[in-house]
Amino acid sequence: MLAALRPFLPALVISIVASSAANAFADSWVKPTPEELQMTAEPAAPGGAAIYLLRDERADDKLHVHIIYVRLKVLTEKGKEYADQEISYEGGQFKIFGVEGRTIHSDGTVIPFSGKPYQKVLDKGGKEKYKATVFTLPDVQVGSILEYRYVLSYESNVVVSPRWYLQGPLYIRKAHFQFIPSDRVLEDGHGGVMQGRVAYAAFLPQGASVSYSPAGKFYSLDVEKIPAFPEEEFMPPSHNYSFRALFYYTIARTADEYWVNEGKYWSKNVDRFIDQGKLSAIANQIVAPTDTPEQKLKKIYAAVMKLENTSFTREHTGAEDKAQGITVKTAADVWEQKRGNRDELTRLFVGLARAAGIKAYVGVVTNRDRNLFLPDYLDMRQLDDDIAIVQVDGKEQLFDPGERYAEYGQLHWKHTISQGIRQMDKGAGLFSTPVPGYQSSSQIRNAYLEIQPDGKVSGIIRISLTGNGALRWREFALSNDEDALKEQFEQMVQREVPPGIDVKVQHFLGLTDLNTTLMCMLKVTGSMGTATAKRVFLPATFFEATSHPLFALDKRTMPIDLDYPLAAQDTVSIKLPAAFDIESLPKDAEFTFPQNALYKAKFTRDPGEVKSLRVFVMANAIYRPEEYSQLKDFYQKVNAKDKEPAVLDFKQAASTAGGAPAGNAQ
Repeated sequence: MLAALRPFLPALVISIVASSAANAFADSWVKPTPEELQMTAEPAAPGGAAIYLLRDERADDKLHVHIIYVRLKVLTEKGKEYADQEISYEGGQFKIFGVEGRTIHSDGTVIPFSGKPYQKVLDKGGKEKYKATVFTLPDVQVGSILEYRYVLSYESNVVVSPRWYLQGPLYIRKAHFQFIPSDRVLEDGHGGVMQGRVAYAAFLPQGASVSYSPAGKFYSLDVEKIPAFPEEEFMPPSHNYSFRALFYYTIARTADEYWVNEGKYWSKNVDRFIDQGKLSAIANQIVAPTDTPEQKLKKIYAAVMKLENTSFTREHTGAEDKAQGITVKTAADVWEQKRGNRDELTRLFVGLARAAGIKAYVGVVTNRDRNLFLPDYLDMRQLDDDIAIVQVDGKEQLFDPGERYAEYGQLHWKHTISQGIRQMDKGAGLFSTPVPGYQSSSQIRNAYLEIQPDGKVSGIIRISLTGNGALRWREFALSNDEDALKEQFEQMVQREVPPGIDVKVQHFLGLTDLNTTLMCMLKVTGSMGTATAKRVFLPATFFEATSHPLFALDKRTMPIDLDYPLAAQDTVSIKLPAAFDIESLPKDAEFTFPQNALYKAKFTRDPGEVKSLRVFVMANAIYRPEEYSQLKDFYQKVNAKDKEPAVLDFKQAASTAGGAPAGNAQ
């Protein structure tokens, strides 16, 4: 939890004390044991690329620092990747300093890290900029021990209770965590004060517990032999299911009390920013008195979406705004400057809707791509992005104007099937966002191909996307140039077509128009199929014929997250040279995962032409582990059907003239 402190010590004094504490902790490295130097594997983590020998995390809210010390053993070539370290943190009030490191070879040779870490921005959207300090440890070999430490410091007027995540991709031999909470009076962020009562939500392995030292006035946790978190495909954010202890300051006695009170203050701040009275004249410029509420809302949405979204372009610094005489205190300022970040634009949209006489509210939700909401963890830091809730024809509908190119009436998938708090007519309360319908995101692929007498394939592919599929590529184009966009799209399609086929993007249509279907045209060249002396086996479905089956594991321990539901349809037409007769086609098929998924495949023949129609519908995005066997069975059936070939015969004339004209001879 991040909370404000009443002013006490000057920032310079805090900085000096924090640096002294960090230096004291960093006076000496742990000397490796002979066993650590010579070990080549960890029996408790067979096949592990590396293991943590030690993770030591100490948070001190009196000194405003978190101090991290890591000892890691490299066991395989893949483990050498841990030479590259990227320490992420929230920008603004935080900074990383005191980065030190060294590499110890198995013979005991020590190579200090003498480089200089560099900074990069990871994500500039939402309420905070996420940054990273990046560095690379020197001369890492299989068998090396990697050690590094650093200090995360924050401003003297805030406290940051720690979040201890015990599990990750690597086995941990030993870990130590310590938290010294602030004993000063805290501001509650709403003009009041509170004495910092510390609480925590813990999900720990059997036998482990957080302890408190009355003499030292600190919390600690020591654990050993923590297994790596299981790696499974299509997982939700893994730290939400790992062993962890999450601390926070609170005066609330219950979760309900906390969210009601915090929601009330949050809602007032939202309304203060919206400042509806300043938006009436702006709304009147956008809508007409004769417009229906739906027409008004569409016009307002279109107007807001035309503004620059600095969460996807370039955030302007305070110094830049000051030099230009720009201040952004209300939604009207955002409209005046024709730019704002995702949350500012969402609040502007809600404010304009209200000014046009439409009931509208702001909600703030957890980004499902990064986190899952825990109501019993009393910390507003769980919540990431604002969305809009508007009454349309008597029903509430959700909007995502803070997501550049989000379609009218739709949410980015990371804001669906999530939770947060929302404004209501009186105060605020917890709410959930729904599962989107599969019709909200579609993918239609059409391939028109022709096999030439010499066996070469030519043709075109047209791919049409709506909903979250289109949103992904439109937002990618905002931060990448055209060449990078084409390259990434080609790589995606290349993975889905048969070996020997090459695809090249010709152009996109509707890339910057959220009101139209996004379309991509690709040129197809190359060859496909497998030829014997008498037959050719062609991939009948074309797009999925060589795909690898999903969900190969026999059992599943974690939920499955497919991001968003999808309705997909493929139509393929393959014209054949005169040398071929069609001997057989796969049988038509239809099967379902009841209430969840549908697959249909239909194959037809015309003179000199093979056609296929493939329909795939995934109606839900998240599945429980106990549903895994049914989901796996469905995908295995789909994969098996997609691999069935069309079988072609060589005509007699062609055989006597020289044999197979197409494919790869065997």
